[in-house]
Amino acid sequence: MKKICFVLVLNNVLSYTPLSPGLLSKKDTSLKDYFSQFYDVSVNYLRDKDNVDYLVLPEPFAPFDNENNLPIIKVPSKFFLTKDFEKIKEYIDDYFKENDDK
Repeated sequence: MKKICFVLVLNNVLSYTPLSPGLLSKKDTSLKDYFSQFYDVSVNYLRDKDNVDYLVLPEPFAPFDNENNLPIIKVPSKFFLTKDFEKIKEYIDDYFKENDDK
């Protein structure tokens, strides 16, 4: 199973800035719950960066240090903010279709 990590938090030296606080609430596990049906999912890049195969980034996204040079799947930010998981999944699936054939 493909291991993906949703990068939704930036380390801005003094603190961490979430893309959308609602998505990162410990009470709201909807993102992880939905995608766990299809992938091995992490929503904590800082903890799991050494244990995943792909990063899923909202676009646009602030400059990001991809420490392990993992492949990045870019998805428009609006789909994260509106919790349109089906649309996010389309972007992820399209990425795999295009890159698994190579």
